[in-house]
Amino acid sequence: MRISSATPVESGLVGNERGTSFMTVMLLILIIGALGVAALTMTGMENSMAGAVRMVEEGTDAAEACVGTAVRAIRMTLDDAEMDDTAAVLLAPQGPVPASNKAVFRQEINGTLRNHSDIAVGAGNAPNLVMNVNGYVVNGDIDFLYSKQRAGCNFADQETPCRDVYYRVDCLAANAATGATSRVIATFDCLDNTGEGCMKRSFNGM
Repeated sequence: MRISSATPVESGLVGNERGTSFMTVMLLILIIGALGVAALTMTGMENSMAGAVRMVEEGTDAAEACVGTAVRAIRMTLDDAEMDDTAAVLLAPQGPVPASNKAVFRQEINGTLRNHSDIAVGAGNAPNLVMNVNGYVVNGDIDFLYSKQRAGCNFADQETPCRDVYYRVDCLAANAATGATSRVIATFDCLDNTGEGCMKRSFNGM
């Protein structure tokens, strides 16, 4: 009768293989779990970044809408200096110009006040324009910088003004709910003549 001594060895090998398989499976589960957590984290970060970009774009759009309104207000007030005819629609409550700011607004457009120290936002602010655009409160400031005669104009014809008038428009949009703010600054050259338009000369101070 023979007794095999190989059986205990084989049993030991089988036990070792089971332990190795268990550790391999656990490592795979750990790696897959880590990859899943990393993927979720990246997705969350991408969503946050997309939301931040969207807020910046919305704020910039709101501030640029204020700049466009400012140019329209300049043009209308140059044509109606007293703001008692066509430019009257600019005054609150139907328009963006606060009624209490009418006198200063007129003086800043016609050049009586040049490089005025008033500001749209901050301590002692007195905005020329106040708007609500897509959840943003937008305050705008218009400053008369300087004017000059346009080359090629007939300076002797006093009935037809021919001056280039330069204005600086500063608009800041703020969303109280999110704390997001956007600011747009632009300089415009407007021809002081009825029916003429304005041309952008610089953007955000550049």
